[in-house]
Amino acid sequence: MLFVHQSAFYLHIAVGSCALLLFWVPVFTKKGSLDHKRFGRYFAWAMYIVAMSGFTMASLDLIMPLTTHAPAEALSSELSQRFVAEVRNLALFLFSLSILVLSSTRQGWLSILHRDDRGPLRTPLHTGLLSGLIAVGITLGVYGVYSASILFMVFGTLQIAIGIGSLWYNYKKVLSPKEWWVEHLRGLIGSGIGAYTAFFVFGGQRIIEAIFQETAAGINILLWVAPGVVGSVFITYLSRQYRNKLGLNVV
Repeated sequence: MLFVHQSAFYLHIAVGSCALLLFWVPVFTKKGSLDHKRFGRYFAWAMYIVAMSGFTMASLDLIMPLTTHAPAEALSSELSQRFVAEVRNLALFLFSLSILVLSSTRQGWLSILHRDDRGPLRTPLHTGLLSGLIAVGITLGVYGVYSASILFMVFGTLQIAIGIGSLWYNYKKVLSPKEWWVEHLRGLIGSGIGAYTAFFVFGGQRIIEAIFQETAAGINILLWVAPGVVGSVFITYLSRQYRNKLGLNVV
């Protein structure tokens, strides 16, 4: 199992690093152009791999934390319990981000592929995935209140909002013309939020500590929450811009 965890870890880091860069190509290329479509597809597939490798690592960490993260020395019973709790807390967060990335990527991709027929967005698989996002968001938010974790509370709320918003789009009776474009935009930006948050919370932490040293502890939480806050503002702003541009009167 340790080999599986390590393999998933290296795959997650390698593909995730590429995805962080790929995210910006569709953002800055002309919408509907060949490059926009091609690199958007590359980004989507990269995020599917990132999500599945994240699921694998998080699941193993939740089930067997002492196997996947064996401490360097023997710990007392109290320290061992604390160590296990810390590993599982991070695993829960990674698990929730993986669901966010997978569901948002799929929502954004399917909404543009099936703009005239939302049947694929209403399948049990996709509906279950979005329901799972809401469920894990509630779990994260409740645990965040219990543990006084701002990070968990912010992302719990964000995941609930994204899950409910996606289900609302999928099942509402009537769509305005080209409303699928706004949903496509929201879905893939939501996926980017998950990717950049994972980077700052996990991979980027060492870089942050190396640059800011003693002050790293004070700014970590700001950098961790920043992708969710900035991304949510960005989604709201661009959604309104495109709705006005396309003449959409949607909620």
